[in-house]
Amino acid sequence: MAPNRIHGTTNSLTVDQDDKEETMISHSLTGLLGKDWRISMFGPSIRLNNVYQNGQDEESIPSLVRTEDAFDTDKFDYIAVFIGANYCPHCKEFAPYVVKSAPLLEKKRRCKVVFVSGDRDVENFEKSCQKNEGLDVMPFDIDKTKVFRDLFKLSTIPALMILRNKNFESPEPIVVTNARNILQNDPELQHMQWEEVKGDIHSLQLPLKDMLIISGKYGKFWELGHHINPEHPEKMYMNENTVRIRAGILNTISWFALFNVYKWNDASFVFSLWPFVFLEMLASMFVGLSPFAPIGVLATIMSYYLAPTPHWKPAEPKRFAWLIGLILVTMCFIVYMARHEIGIEHARPWLATTIILCNLATWFESAAGFCVGCFIYNNYLTKLLDLEECQECKL
Repeated sequence: MAPNRIHGTTNSLTVDQDDKEETMISHSLTGLLGKDWRISMFGPSIRLNNVYQNGQDEESIPSLVRTEDAFDTDKFDYIAVFIGANYCPHCKEFAPYVVKSAPLLEKKRRCKVVFVSGDRDVENFEKSCQKNEGLDVMPFDIDKTKVFRDLFKLSTIPALMILRNKNFESPEPIVVTNARNILQNDPELQHMQWEEVKGDIHSLQLPLKDMLIISGKYGKFWELGHHINPEHPEKMYMNENTVRIRAGILNTISWFALFNVYKWNDASFVFSLWPFVFLEMLASMFVGLSPFAPIGVLATIMSYYLAPTPHWKPAEPKRFAWLIGLILVTMCFIVYMARHEIGIEHARPWLATTIILCNLATWFESAAGFCVGCFIYNNYLTKLLDLEECQECKL
């Protein structure tokens, strides 16, 4: 079947074919949806060679082809997704680099480049297409653009994501890297890791014994995390699933502590709970979630069985987050020990405030996946101490 032809203006797109042919194409693609992540993400068809090329007027619009044909595995091993929008000035500056690199990447890296618009209407979509003449384009679809944004955890554009053109039955593609910062100085992406990256290390599955006690190629048992990334062997990673389960357990404990402040007033509860939580925070901050942090060990076992696909994130920001937790727990105990000198009526609000801060922080971590300590680390501490911001924390 010949490729579809479409005509349109900056305000609308209409299909230039009879209804029967359109219905046949629609039915031929229906069975593939959901079985190929490329179709689920990009839709059933791709606009080839964009619009307004070679002096053509806007009544001569390039072809639509089936998505699996546009990303033919016999021709392409990778798919480079350039995400931008007409309203974004940085996208306008970055677009020429992508357009210039596209033929080089196709020829030398077997990498197909496709533009995905983040615009909110067809008019701006078409303006974005004009800025990216020569690139294939995903047809305008706000909902599918949102899928890209959520899947890649994109907070800013432009972005250039490299996907592996394989494993199409998987629920989502394997992302090699975000190449935006590399491309401008390296048009052929020669210095990017291509073949060396065998998969997404952020979902690397390990045996339970290696999750509990780090050994061998993943590091030493006293280190704050696992060395799992061959591109950054010096970096340590923690399983985000384990971190969130641990935060949920600590959140439950904080509720009991709050009840003790206002209801039970049981000193034995404090003297039993504080050493346990103090050890947890101290061990997790200096060694990691296992093998010396009791709640961390429990959370590791739970995550292994309840969420078997891990989500690895750098460990360093967590160290700072748990330092804050250690300070709050210690402050709470000091205030409790000095409650008679301070006065019960003055000590109780201090105790309640520190416990509520712990409660909120652990709730945000467990329920929303938002680490307050990591946020402070990435947005303030890195600038204050001239440290490198954790980009992988945003994935």
